[in-house]
Amino acid sequence: MLSPELELADLDDRHWRNGWRLLVPPRVQAWPAWALVICDGAPDRVVSVIVQGRGKLDAPPKLVDVASYGKALGVAAVIAIDRRLLGELAAEIEGALRLDQDGVAQALVALRALIKRAGNGVWTDPPLLELLPALGAAPLQRTFDLLVHDRSALVAYVIEDDRSRVHTSIIALKDAGDIVLASQHRAIADVVAEASLARDWPHAYKRVLAAVEERFAKPTIGLFLERATFVKVLTGPSDTLAREMSAKRIVIDPAPAWLLGLLGGAAVAAVAGRAASALAAMLPQHTRERAASLAHRAQHAVTPFGMLGFDPLELWSQFKRYYRP
Repeated sequence: MLSPELELADLDDRHWRNGWRLLVPPRVQAWPAWALVICDGAPDRVVSVIVQGRGKLDAPPKLVDVASYGKALGVAAVIAIDRRLLGELAAEIEGALRLDQDGVAQALVALRALIKRAGNGVWTDPPLLELLPALGAAPLQRTFDLLVHDRSALVAYVIEDDRSRVHTSIIALKDAGDIVLASQHRAIADVVAEASLARDWPHAYKRVLAAVEERFAKPTIGLFLERATFVKVLTGPSDTLAREMSAKRIVIDPAPAWLLGLLGGAAVAAVAGRAASALAAMLPQHTRERAASLAHRAQHAVTPFGMLGFDPLELWSQFKRYYRP
């Protein structure tokens, strides 16, 4: 997915920082450090603690549970590992790594090894390992190739709420299965002025698409929205994106057929799910389970991610709480 010769060009320091802040949960922004705890058989038997930016602690506090330990240390995340697993983990990860794997594939190798031992030798807070699927690089690559064709660009812009300027942007080029270039609005700023784009972005975005096509490649997906809308989609119900698009607060252009089908399906599923839930409240007790099952199936019936082996939308619904203030 990421080319080993990935080119980074015309990056904007402000856009980069703003984009990072949008994607990182508030808790991590408040406490950016994390801690590695080496324990002996169980997380309450601490052998050593290393905190990012502070090094090894001479007298770490007693660990009651992983979550309270993170608060005591003032860190955003804690990873506790049984010391007897360190050699086993290293051997498994090193044995699965290959020189021809990109950074994403190598990260997935390490993640699968950790997920396999979640709650049994490896403990985390937030408990992400219990939520994450053991995804392989091959199905991820096949899904990426199915959804985004080669020699095309991906464009995403977030505009400041007062429309004074662009909050953050990304322009990426895919070729031969990989992202080969990542850039930002600075790459086309001589053609499309940032201030004029921000003032009238619901119409001016077309100038961005034209400039990207001329400089890089024809966009296959273009996303344009304001910052407050982005946060609302990030933390709101599953049908928020479809509803915000209907209200013209989000522009997705171009939008491939699979994305339009997904958004349409999400809107229909949300309506069907609410209707089935309301119906269940009026039904006799012995039929409520059937109605609840109908609601669940309606909410998850439409997905283009079959090769992954899990539904990213369902996974995201479990992660949203970490993005709420």
